Amino acid sequence: MAKRLVIAALALSILVAPATSMAGYRWELKKQTERGRIYHVHTWDAELIWNATFFSEEFRDEFIKQHEKIKHLVGPSAARFEAEQMHRQLDGWDFFLAIYTKDEYKEFSQYDDSFWEIELTTGGGQVVKPILIERMPTTPYEKKMFPYLDRWSRGYRVTFPKVPLGDEIKLTIKSVVGSSTLEWKVK
Repeated sequence: MAKRLVIAALALSILVAPATSMAGYRWELKKQTERGRIYHVHTWDAELIWNATFFSEEFRDEFIKQHEKIKHLVGPSAARFEAEQMHRQLDGWDFFLAIYTKDEYKEFSQYDDSFWEIELTTGGGQVVKPILIERMPTTPYEKKMFPYLDRWSRGYRVTFPKVPLGDEIKLTIKSVVGSSTLEWKVK
């Protein structure tokens, strides 16, 4: 009888461990993701629908674990990925964005001809421009890691300089059609 209980407990722990790993990532993803919209005043057409995930230290830790799990990384390849992510965390503040816009509004970059501009406002009121806006592919990997990314939106990694954030931050995207601001509480 005791043997059966031990075997049942072991089997249950094997089945539950991957689920709790994914639950930790999903929980942290949900905590660090905000959503914004801009609609046309008269037609109520969507001018912009966007989701942004802030790579806080807690989220990056869960992101690393989830990446290693779904990419089956162990040993040196896992250590390389962890070192790369820690280096990114030291260099700047990262956000992953999924942006849906009408075709004529699609240009989003760090260059002067970009239709959309984005800025980060710290808790102290400092307004910071991005140092990098990188278009990301929409592959099954990105869709798994960021489930709000769909076939109608484009993914971007936006990096801001490493400045003190304070206790809250705001991310604002704006253009001639309007602006939208997302907010996060920071530990």
